[in-house]
Amino acid sequence: MSNADKTKQDPRGGQASLPRAATRQRLQSRRNSSSEPTYAPRRTQAERSETTKTQLIEAAVKLVRANGLRGLRTVEVAELAGVSRGALLHHFKSKHDLLVAVIRHVNEVSLVESARRAHLAQNSGDDPIEGIIKDAQDFYFGDYFFIELAIAMSADNDTRLLRREAYTNSRTSRFSVEAAWLEALVASGVPKQVASDILSLTLSVVRGYSVRILIEKDIEQFNRLLKVWRDIVRQHIKTAAMNDQKNRG
Repeated sequence: MSNADKTKQDPRGGQASLPRAATRQRLQSRRNSSSEPTYAPRRTQAERSETTKTQLIEAAVKLVRANGLRGLRTVEVAELAGVSRGALLHHFKSKHDLLVAVIRHVNEVSLVESARRAHLAQNSGDDPIEGIIKDAQDFYFGDYFFIELAIAMSADNDTRLLRREAYTNSRTSRFSVEAAWLEALVASGVPKQVASDILSLTLSVVRGYSVRILIEKDIEQFNRLLKVWRDIVRQHIKTAAMNDQKNRG
């Protein structure tokens, strides 16, 4: 056997080691066969700032829902969000500024989700009535509506500007939601005026029961009444279509 094929003897009398060339070859092979480590891209300062703002807003949403408007404490918001009080004051100089951001956030999120559902219903051929009811339930039985309701019902002089902000944002958001669902109803073949009436009444039914459930939490009754309402709506659409054909004839 040649010297190149033999291991070199450790001069200290220890275990034999591989030749240097073979060692380098094995190390190079390991590097080539191993997958390169992957690292998450570093977020920019603007992205980190936006994340912190969102955490503070979502913490405020939870606390207002749990404790009411009067029970909101900025120190608790910072604690729940996992940031310092200084970080909160950096983004929101006052509780008013924080609540304005909350109002804008809840309306923006609900509008985006409702518009997505309406667009999906319009393009999938699904029954838009079911979509409207589900979308209305999620909003009017969720945290966002009750936060806006708490602000709207506040009688403090300090919240007068806040109520105006809530009214303006909510009005814009909900009218945009209604426009998206009206378009979906009309696209399904329902005459525009009939569609407008059905949409307005359906939203009123769900919204009204979401308030009633504060004093009588009977979900089974609500689901039964919703089934009755679906039957009424479908019959109304059929009657309207028959009347339209008669008028054209």
